[in-house]
Amino acid sequence: MGCNSDSNSAILGNCFNQTEYVKDQLCTQFTIAPAAAPDNTVVVYQAINESVVASFVLRNTGTVAFTVTVTNAAGTDIIGPDLEIAPGESLLRTVDNLGSISITGPIPPETASAKANLDIVVRYTLN
Repeated sequence: MGCNSDSNSAILGNCFNQTEYVKDQLCTQFTIAPAAAPDNTVVVYQAINESVVASFVLRNTGTVAFTVTVTNAAGTDIIGPDLEIAPGESLLRTVDNLGSISITGPIPPETASAKANLDIVVRYTLN
């Protein structure tokens, strides 16, 4: 079976089946105040469904670096340990079966909070 040439063929997997996908988008800003571990780690996105595909941009808008952990639906870290995002830097990823995105912010004596913007688009099937 070949790919359709209409606008729906841009959806991942549409060449192989005719499943209908829901597309959600979330844009948010967040701040994580300095705290002792493990209280300095915050889940900023948790999938409510096993995602087919998710794309996101995470931009550090603050003055301190933070660490990002991205897991798949099985809970496996998929970008490697201790990925640090410095001030002004961004992380762009497309992930199959996204589970969660967690941020580990600063630890005292650091006084500045971690700040970021998250823009995520998730496509999933309805059961």
